[in-house]
Amino acid sequence: MIQQPELGKKIADYRKSKGFTQEELVEKCNLSVRTLQRIEAGEVTPRNYTVKLIFEVLELDFENSFNSQNEKSKGRIEKWLEQFYISFIDLFNLKTNTMKKVSILSITIFAVIWAITSLTSQTFAQAKAQKQIEKSNSDFIKWFNSGEINFLVNLYREDACLVSRGCGKDFIKSYYNVEASKFKFTEIKSTSIAVNDTVAIEKGKWSAILNSGQPIGGEYTSEWRLTNSEWLIVSETSGLQFDKK
Repeated sequence: MIQQPELGKKIADYRKSKGFTQEELVEKCNLSVRTLQRIEAGEVTPRNYTVKLIFEVLELDFENSFNSQNEKSKGRIEKWLEQFYISFIDLFNLKTNTMKKVSILSITIFAVIWAITSLTSQTFAQAKAQKQIEKSNSDFIKWFNSGEINFLVNLYREDACLVSRGCGKDFIKSYYNVEASKFKFTEIKSTSIAVNDTVAIEKGKWSAILNSGQPIGGEYTSEWRLTNSEWLIVSETSGLQFDKK
């Protein structure tokens, strides 16, 4: 589609060549004078329907006009790609401007290697963090269900907090000792883990069975920090939902 301000200029030029005033043209197109003025000034981009209506009144070929514009845009892109290709190939011709081309190639190669290395490193870190967090979740269920809370609290950093409940490993130990007498976990499943350097944000779902046999579950969010090469929980929040079935 022809973009502004070229579209507005094209309409204004053809309107004048047809001998129409703005008032006469808007009367035929069922538009306001102010709208046409803004279109011709390039202040607004009209809908295709409006442009088509104006072109019909001015006896212009709507389809060919836009196709012509598209061909021009396509031609400019092809010309740019051709120039880029020529310039790229010329970089490998070291007979001219040798030092400059060697510098450009060296920087380009270094940038590509750096990008690949960074991406690989990030992917590896993500996979490693995810594997350890999933193992920690498995250990959490095992230790919680067996009442081994002394082991369970080692998944938390010293200053960790259970949001809206309390902070510190002593509190967490006391809290889970009480909770472990009420229910047993059946599953803790991560739905997403976002890793950024030494911080990982985990979101997931959990399910458990109360001593009465009633199923319960909910969603949780945990913030993990890489501490001495080990991922530990520093903050955790969880919601509770009873299964009504």
